[in-house]
Amino acid sequence: MSGQLNENYHSGNSQTLNDISVPGEQYRDEMLPNKDILLSKEILNWEGSESVSVCAKDSSDHKDMNGEEEKGLELVQLLLESAQMIGEGKYDHAVGLVSKCQNSSCQLGNPTQRLSNYMCSALQDRIKRQTQGMLNNGAKTVPDFAFNIDGEFDKTEFCSLLAYSNRVLPYINVMQFTSVQAIIDVVGNARRIHVIDLGMRIGSHWTVLMEYLSHRSVSSSIHRLQLLKITAVGMNGEELRKSGKRLQQLAKSLAIPFSYNIMEIPNIEEIKEGLFSVKSGEALAVYAPVVLRSLLYDPVLLDNLLSYIRRLRPMIMVNVEIEAQHNSPSFVNRFREVLFHCMTYFDLLDVTLKDRNDMKRVKHEELITGSQIRNMIVYEGKERTVRHVRNDVWRCFYKQAGFREKSFSFQAMYQARLLLGEHASGEYYTLESNGNAIVVKWKGSPLIALSAWGGAN
Repeated sequence: MSGQLNENYHSGNSQTLNDISVPGEQYRDEMLPNKDILLSKEILNWEGSESVSVCAKDSSDHKDMNGEEEKGLELVQLLLESAQMIGEGKYDHAVGLVSKCQNSSCQLGNPTQRLSNYMCSALQDRIKRQTQGMLNNGAKTVPDFAFNIDGEFDKTEFCSLLAYSNRVLPYINVMQFTSVQAIIDVVGNARRIHVIDLGMRIGSHWTVLMEYLSHRSVSSSIHRLQLLKITAVGMNGEELRKSGKRLQQLAKSLAIPFSYNIMEIPNIEEIKEGLFSVKSGEALAVYAPVVLRSLLYDPVLLDNLLSYIRRLRPMIMVNVEIEAQHNSPSFVNRFREVLFHCMTYFDLLDVTLKDRNDMKRVKHEELITGSQIRNMIVYEGKERTVRHVRNDVWRCFYKQAGFREKSFSFQAMYQARLLLGEHASGEYYTLESNGNAIVVKWKGSPLIALSAWGGAN
């Protein structure tokens, strides 16, 4: 069985139930433009400016930190006032405030200036959409369930940026490898193991599972592995195949019986009853790495998906999501939450990557982070696929679907702390518990939450 590669393409239309009790915040908001607004010539002719590449002066000089922090606070206040004016429909006033913000923003500045650069661009598009009915083409969820990117992009560059993030940001390693350790703790001794990765990308984290299984087979002939099957779900078939070939090569070198199945689907809504083939005797584990958030626009769809997975009887399902509240129907409230959460993230990037002129960092902020910011600020309804809720809300969803929350083992917690501690910026990270879940924080502010769930009786 070693080296078996199966490719499957599935599609279909989402089903919606008319009446179902759904936990959490059921936001089906459509914030429409005010039809009574009299548009000024300034708004109608305002094209907005492109994101600048450099600052008016060199912001990489850290000597005058007090002055930099003071200007940063002023910039944050201007952004908040801009969002407030947009929320109140005072677009003439908002245009002036956003332009003022943009004059102090740039891609190569300090964390606040860099963040403001993307916030201003998103606010400009929000104003256009609300006042002129522009951007009617809508958001395009490409090339990954977890990201929403408008316009042209290079798939190879996008995948390279994801690999770059995995390499330089330690909390991503914590997310991936702690999840794998939790899966090993539950299904690691089974003879036939089936893993469904709902957001397969590079797949390097599964090498840890494969190495563990190889060692297990050598040390115990009684519990020798019969099969490891990975079902990779994603949008980018080319990258899924590349990941599969890498894993196949490793499986062959480790003498692991291995099967790799591709489920290439256009969006996660296409996961329907009968999509996955789970055979009798397989110990099933499901991994959901920041993918379920795209269903929060319609919690019925999310409940349907979780209920279907629950009926597959997984021994463990690991859920990883951004620990934030970016799902409010109120634009102003949502903007405020996005702003402060992203301030934490841009500070993390500044401390971790240090070089503000690093073009890989700039492209990461523009293509990955900036695109998510834009989706959360510009769009509403189904088009707003980048949504975040806190772990307490996810807990409600999973429990309603019939899952039982599981705790992480000492080994999983130890590995998480070890991964963070080995990094130069590790001193700024902390791990905290939310019930049985793990919350990773940066300087006390939450970043991501990992929770584990059992679905088998």
